[in-house]
Amino acid sequence: MAKARFTPKRLLIVHAHPDDESLFTGHIIAERVEAKAEVFVLTLTRGERGKVKLDELKGLEGNLSAMGAFRTSELKEAFAVFKNVQHGFAGSRAYLDSGMRINAFGKPAKLRKLDELSLAAVSAHVIADDITAKILEFKPDAVLTYNRSGGFGHPDHKMAHVATALAIRSLSRKLGSRAPKFWVISEPRERFDVEIGDAKTAQLKKAALEAHASQVAVGPETYSVVPGKEIRYDRPERIRLASPGVFFGIRKIITFIWAIPLGVLLALAGTMMHQVKANDEAQTPIGLILALVMAASLAIALRLLRRSRGALYLVTASLIATILWLSQRQPGGELFIPGNDVGTIWAFGSIGVCALVILIPKIQPGASVSYTHLTLPTNRE
Repeated sequence: MAKARFTPKRLLIVHAHPDDESLFTGHIIAERVEAKAEVFVLTLTRGERGKVKLDELKGLEGNLSAMGAFRTSELKEAFAVFKNVQHGFAGSRAYLDSGMRINAFGKPAKLRKLDELSLAAVSAHVIADDITAKILEFKPDAVLTYNRSGGFGHPDHKMAHVATALAIRSLSRKLGSRAPKFWVISEPRERFDVEIGDAKTAQLKKAALEAHASQVAVGPETYSVVPGKEIRYDRPERIRLASPGVFFGIRKIITFIWAIPLGVLLALAGTMMHQVKANDEAQTPIGLILALVMAASLAIALRLLRRSRGALYLVTASLIATILWLSQRQPGGELFIPGNDVGTIWAFGSIGVCALVILIPKIQPGASVSYTHLTLPTNRE
């Protein structure tokens, strides 16, 4: 089998934050520009939750709009080093840097509380649509991004990989052999197809990293992002040719499968409690009330948390099927949902509640967040 070659004339690179383009692909950008190729870097966020290395810039931390603006200016300086590099920020909305925490196993993980604008909280398919639009506009020969583990595991890097893979797979079905090749960054000790970097590109990578002084500690021969882990500027960058697997094609379906048993559980729980009445003169149908409130709460929560109707459709479908089954007399003679008023209200009311929430045009969380004025302190667990 012939060894893969990396010689695209039009290269699209997808990164999550400003500075990633210089840290992970500085050699590659420099080499492709030198080869007269057209290079476009698509940055998904403005790095709003970055931690600065310089004491005089500590005041930026927690001020998301200010941090984003400062890192954007650093990014422009880095591109001035490479020259002839096109750049744009992605987003049908302005995605925010998600930040990260180190979990109990010492691995990077999502923050426990993510606002809805954070990249890691957005549907991968929404981001994939933005990447697809850029691919169709720029028409690259190759698209390069992080590997499946997101390099060192940052949640935004992982999201960038998934979204890019989804975009490539979708275009491969439509364009066939005309779709761009999909390349990912290989980490140390991983298989790689191409190694890029020499003394000349190292000088450009060093200058570009110096532009990101808020995030990268730069020295004469090495740089570091994590204290105590020094990396030489002349260390080559390694990449490999990849192919989005079948999983990416059915990912959207898989993400909703959990909703089917959720609808079944809702039907069973509501059926178990709907005939319970309070021990008062009015015989208040407290069980029915609680069951309907439970159905409404679940439906609204799905619309808020998922920001789509897909999961709610499946919950409602499995709820209807289970209620129809429970309304029939079982082989042993049991009738779990009797034909009395309370049973009828539960059967049709629960379905009606879910249908009503589906029909509501738009449901938003109580507080709206504006990117340009967002200066709240962040959770840096």
